Amino acid sequence: MKTLLTILTNAAHLTLTDGEEYPSGFWAEECAVPYQMFKEAGYAVDFATLGGIAPTVDKSSIDPDFMKWVRPSFMQIDDAAAAAKYRQTIEQAGGLRSPKDVARLTKDDIASYDGIYIVGGHGCMEDMPASPAMTRFLLAVLALNKPLASVCHGPTAFLSPRDMAGQSPFAGYRVTCFSHVEEFYTKVNGRLPLVLEIELKRLGLEYSKGPYPWASHVVVDRNLVTGQNPFSSEAMAKQFLDLLERTHDNLYDRRAS
Repeated sequence: MKTLLTILTNAAHLTLTDGEEYPSGFWAEECAVPYQMFKEAGYAVDFATLGGIAPTVDKSSIDPDFMKWVRPSFMQIDDAAAAAKYRQTIEQAGGLRSPKDVARLTKDDIASYDGIYIVGGHGCMEDMPASPAMTRFLLAVLALNKPLASVCHGPTAFLSPRDMAGQSPFAGYRVTCFSHVEEFYTKVNGRLPLVLEIELKRLGLEYSKGPYPWASHVVVDRNLVTGQNPFSSEAMAKQFLDLLERTHDNLYDRRAS
């Protein structure tokens, strides 16, 4: 059975620089849209968080009155219908309420998955940037050369791993994530504990973004697929599925030869 592991933040809030605990969590579209596409492609999906804590959906991401602000203005979408679909998908996703603990996943466990996907949301900034468990997990993923995908604030998880030389093992990778410009549109601009685009560049990753805020933008480099923002979720999942298929075909060819 083909199986993917989806990782989400365990945080229900983001601690801002002024001490406010801003309600947050994972972003619904970034979980629900890829999950549905993975299932339709024939993959089973497991979920995991740091500590095995049940994740919290960011309420803004299922608020029809807010959702229009995180996509290109020319897109005409029935936000009420989309929010209802995201809620239903999340509620029915098996295992989401009782996720695995990232810290307890062994290298053999990780090897058993066809690929790894990290969901975004501002909550990722709360639990992922300095997590030893996430560091060990991602170093194992890279050592196993597993296909890896993430979107929006999910690449916050890439900030802490270091190689034997003390450098980021992601240095030199072409990536995208939620842009600094897009952060200016949020209520927490100026009070964030970090700006992800800036931090990824500082670590030597080659960052790019779409031609305008909220545009769908996806970057594929080697076994890594990243998407810029919530509106990039569908295109990111499509590129990730294509990568998984190519990886599977290459593995089959090597075994057959």
